[in-house]
Amino acid sequence: MRTHMRIPGISRVGPLALLVIVCLLASALPLTFSGCRPAESSQSGQPIPDPEKPPVNPLTGETVSSWDLLTRRPLAVKVENDPKARPQSGIIDADLVYEELVEGGVTRFICIYLSRDSRVIGPTRSARPSDIDITYYLNPLLICSGGAQQVISMVKAAGMNYISEDSTHFWRDRTRRAPHNLYTSTALLRQYLAEIEDTYDKLPHSGLVFSSEGGEVGVAGEETESVTASSANSISIPYKSTVCAASYQYEPTTDSYLRSINGVPHTDLTTGKRVAPRNVIVQFITVTGSGIRDVTGAETPISQVIGSGKCLVFTGGRVYHGTWNKPNRSSPTRYLNESGKDIPLHPGQTWIHLVTEDIGAVYK
Repeated sequence: MRTHMRIPGISRVGPLALLVIVCLLASALPLTFSGCRPAESSQSGQPIPDPEKPPVNPLTGETVSSWDLLTRRPLAVKVENDPKARPQSGIIDADLVYEELVEGGVTRFICIYLSRDSRVIGPTRSARPSDIDITYYLNPLLICSGGAQQVISMVKAAGMNYISEDSTHFWRDRTRRAPHNLYTSTALLRQYLAEIEDTYDKLPHSGLVFSSEGGEVGVAGEETESVTASSANSISIPYKSTVCAASYQYEPTTDSYLRSINGVPHTDLTTGKRVAPRNVIVQFITVTGSGIRDVTGAETPISQVIGSGKCLVFTGGRVYHGTWNKPNRSSPTRYLNESGKDIPLHPGQTWIHLVTEDIGAVYK
């Protein structure tokens, strides 16, 4: 039996012409995927500047062994910061860490992995609306234990790639109580990307500029002007939920900031090593309500990371007063001095605290 397709405004077309029309119409429609199939159109990357030059990670400013480690899809893993989740695993392996506010003044981490790998990451917890605007510029795979239905709908609507708990790419540590016992690894997450035939192959824009021994030079090779800074060897971020109060002590011999939570050294469960980023950024934002409530009835906050505001950048035992700027969801955040120039960071892991003015930061 023959079937005929009628297209409004078109009568009688031959088979070849019909095929051409259908292909043209299909190419004009957005592709949608269930779950977390790759979605490339909404976020941008950049080509490799010069394949002959040593590959430098745009998220850390560090030289790595291969460009392939930098053009694979970034992983953005939600990690819990409830006292019952400590000590966590895998945070020390992240290239970049965001600390965001969630319900009740508690914080949660978004750990970004690009060039580095980690055999244990967690405990992994649920997504929040802020995760979209915070990480969208990287075009990552967002990894979570799930989330409120409204939040997952927002992630899907944004066209983001995501994966939530399953039995193949996550596991439960039975020595810990649920829900503080869900773990994953970069190997399992990249296995998942291979299974869905992810073809991502871009160098991410980071918005960060890093110094080098020979002078202050950005990862893209642009020179930055020298900026003035004052000494700051200790940092305290007094979150309203004191169980998440963060502090750092600068260690000159390793050029890193030894991190503590509520006065207790923050260590990695798997390795026993101290969490010690090379840079700490305090980014002052406003927080609004989402209308979404958790099981206790507390409203989920949304961190407003699009726009501009004040920031404090701690690196090398010094503090720089500046501003942050992020014009839209697809753009990375830039951290600028009073002259509008990028503040150079020391190569290594960077920790970004998204806090309100009333939380603030104390340093000396």
